[in-house]
Amino acid sequence: MRILQLSDPHLVAADQGLVRGRPALAHFERALQVGGALNPDLVLVTGDLCQDESWGGYARLRRVLSQHVRCPVALLPGNHDHPLLLDAVLGRRWTTAPADLLVQGVRVLLLSSHRVGSAAGALGSLQLQWLAQRLQCSERRDLPLVVALHHPPIAIGDAGMDAIRLLDQSCFEELLRPHRALRAVLFGHIHQHWQGAWATRPDVLLLGCPSTLCSFKAVQPCPLGRADDPGGRLLELRPDGAVQHRVLRWSSV
Repeated sequence: MRILQLSDPHLVAADQGLVRGRPALAHFERALQVGGALNPDLVLVTGDLCQDESWGGYARLRRVLSQHVRCPVALLPGNHDHPLLLDAVLGRRWTTAPADLLVQGVRVLLLSSHRVGSAAGALGSLQLQWLAQRLQCSERRDLPLVVALHHPPIAIGDAGMDAIRLLDQSCFEELLRPHRALRAVLFGHIHQHWQGAWATRPDVLLLGCPSTLCSFKAVQPCPLGRADDPGGRLLELRPDGAVQHRVLRWSSV
């Protein structure tokens, strides 16, 4: 089962709208074209979907996904998002967080770390309670599990980004720690490749994703030597539960 992770497209309502001096929509279309050629079973977009948090921005996202994607799509909000608008515009056709998704024998739990008025993230007590309940689901408990959210659930070694990571990360880690089927936690927000692990679960991959729009100064060297280019990640889970993953990079539009 292949997951194409894209993140932080920062779309706006205008088709030709610029974000950080770049055409956000054209950059995201390029990401879908490159990623789609890899035949993913799921396209996962891990937040900061709509920079201006507008109905028009989400409508642009709906249009471009409809044009380029022929597999299930999972969407979750970041700090630059309006979760209610996201769900209203895209939720009937695709899966939006929070959700417990099953794709070809792999379980993908989607979480919303959006926190109103804050660049930092939080899951909150109600969503943590929901997560605890879903993890106890006997029918899915032993399936390979991937969890996705926008904010990093761990410090990545950048003072600025670490100040706006997931605020309730200890509660999140504590819930996931005993779940032996957990294979990876995927996140965005940091606009760069990053790979690490919790000390309590060194077997679980914690994977940060490049942005489809622009990169921030990298903490870790890019495995492709292209840290400044837009990018994404391809994650492949084999039937035996083994995980393979690689960073994707492509030239700017």
